[in-house]
This record gives sequence, structure tokens and C-alpha cells, in this order.
Amino acid sequence: MQVNSKIYRNRTMAYRRSAFMEERVSRRKRQMIKAAEELISENGYKATTMQDVARKAGTSIGNVYFYFSNKDEMVMEVIDHLCEEIWAEDDLEKLDLEAYPHYSIEALDDYLKITALFKKKHFARAILGGATYPGFRDRIIRFFEEKAVDRYSKYSDFYKGVDRELAFACHFGSVVNVMMKVLQEELDRSPQEVGKFLARWKLQARGLQADVVDRAMNDLETLILQIESSRKAPVTSSSE
Repeated sequence: MQVNSKIYRNRTMAYRRSAFMEERVSRRKRQMIKAAEELISENGYKATTMQDVARKAGTSIGNVYFYFSNKDEMVMEVIDHLCEEIWAEDDLEKLDLEAYPHYSIEALDDYLKITALFKKKHFARAILGGATYPGFRDRIIRFFEEKAVDRYSKYSDFYKGVDRELAFACHFGSVVNVMMKVLQEELDRSPQEVGKFLARWKLQARGLQADVVDRAMNDLETLILQIESSRKAPVTSSSE
């Protein structure tokens, strides 16, 4: 069957224009989300306006309203973006973990997620403590709750003799409470202290023996040092 080259060429060009426009739209939206995150972190949710976001993103207020119908909708998307960013913490990919038991790796993963959240401390505090719209706090909690449920299922064989659903409810509620108090400065603790404490607490809540928990925490300290070393290591180009 012969193909009309002119039609084929026009269709190809239309597809390319569509792909180009899609990337352009996506890029503009990311710029606005980033601008909103920075402004809310610096000034708080209430003080940040859509006009502020437009100005910082280098676009028009009309463009902002094209992507987001109102400020609350925009903030919801910022929250989703940050939650995914925190959960996608990739330091585990840099390590050789074959020699470590699952509970040590799980403790490290918990630690990394908690400390990653604190990198966005100002934004989280502005949303959790300063916003009048309760959906923001619920959005964050629901995201991490769903992710945590998946991880509890993954490690279910390590919860022998423990009611897993009760253990999850107790653990997650405690984590949220601790994080809220630290973010709102009711508890003066560093992200590292919080991460290590909650990692140990979870292992203990799972019913592991004290010596097993101690070994896991020693592994955690070793792995943290490896990660910190890899973060400080200079990046070499492929041409060197």
C-alpha cells in the first residue's frame, strides 16, 4: 500500500508540535509549582498570592489561572509534587545492600524519608501549621499513609506474632505526632535525631529482640556514613 508522503509528513509534524507543546506546558507548570513552593516556604500560605506566583515564575496571572483555578488547587499540586519528590529518595540506589538484613534496609529507608521531609521543613510547617484549609494536612498524611501501607505489606513476614494493622496504626500515628511537634517547634530535635529515634522505635514495635534492634541501628549508622560520603564525593565527567 502506498502512503501519501505529504499526508504522512503533515501528520508527523503535527505530532511533533503536539509533543513540543506538551513539554512546554509541563515545563511552565513545573516553574509555577516551584515558585509557589518557594514563596510559601518564605512567606507562608496566607501571605502568598497567585500574583506573587506569576511574578516569581516570570509569567502572567492569566497563565497561572489557566493551570490552577484557585490558590488551594495550586497548593494541592505543590503538595503532591513534594510528597512524590520525598518518597523518591534515591540514596538507596547508591549502596550495595546485599550484605544487610531487610530490617536494617527498612530502618535506613525510614530514616531517609523522614530527613528528606525535613529538607522541606519551612513549607511543611507553613502548610501543617498555618493553613486554614484542613485538606492540606490530610493530603500529606494520606499520601504517606498509603505509601506506608504498601511497605508494611512488603515487610509483613517480619511482623510475626504482631497484629499488623494495629501495629501500623500505632506506628503511623506516632510518626505523625512526632513530626508535627518538631515541625511546629514544640520539640527541639534535629532531623537526624528524629529519623534515628523513629527507625529504632519501629523496629522495637515489631517485636524484634533488643540485640537485633541494636545490630540494625549499628548498620544504620554505617549506611548513613556511606551515604554522606557519596553525597560529598565530587562528580567526575565521563570525559575525564
